[in-house]
Amino acid sequence: MKKTSTQRVSELCLKTGYLLISGGAESYRIEDTIERIGKSLGHEVHCYVTVTAVFVEVDGQNSKFIKSTLGGTNLQMIDDINTMSRQLAEKKLSPKTFTEEIEKIYLDKHTTDFPFYVKAIGAGFVSMAPMLIFTMPLYYFIYCFIVGTIGYGISYYLAKLSSMPYADLFISGFVIALLSILLSRLNLVEQYHSIIIGAIMPLVPGVAITNAIRELVMRHALRHALSSAVKLLDALLVASSIGFGIATALILF
Repeated sequence: MKKTSTQRVSELCLKTGYLLISGGAESYRIEDTIERIGKSLGHEVHCYVTVTAVFVEVDGQNSKFIKSTLGGTNLQMIDDINTMSRQLAEKKLSPKTFTEEIEKIYLDKHTTDFPFYVKAIGAGFVSMAPMLIFTMPLYYFIYCFIVGTIGYGISYYLAKLSSMPYADLFISGFVIALLSILLSRLNLVEQYHSIIIGAIMPLVPGVAITNAIRELVMRHALRHALSSAVKLLDALLVASSIGFGIATALILF
């Protein structure tokens, strides 16, 4: 009976670690969460996390690992799992309920999600924010909303259709710059660079860069520094792809 229980704990911890890596959580946070889950279930769990893999040892005898891929950022997933793990530790959530919730998230590969139109509208509002800093007229806010929404929509659907990494971001950056230049050519705006800056905001990996730097300066272990360096490089490649797309449009037009 104990062996079966140990097996279930190792599988539960591995799936939890997989979800946290997919959500973009820091390595030390993943290790702490998984070890806390094991302790809450009455087992001694040791966890080792790399950039794309989670190694788990339960009671010094059951060692397993699971591979993941370097994905985007899903703060909702990280928050949900972290909240449930703390509720489990505080006995506010039963082990059975916790396992069922993790299994459900693992099958769906996401937690709370929103329709595309809600995300697109949110991206439009995010695009408008820099216009407050630049103190631009009202019509700049409207154009930023439109261009930012289109740019986000292109990135969203191309990411689903194409398996080529960073291509969706390059094309989105290109389209955003092209639309901004078109607005300038039609004499609708004078400073098209402001439209570009605002419209790319939903695409910029700000959270990924912040988490990578935070993990780097925490100095928990050398492997965490290597993991954060890889994540930071990935975020910089994302930003570079957007930048190259914009530069290509500016050079051509």
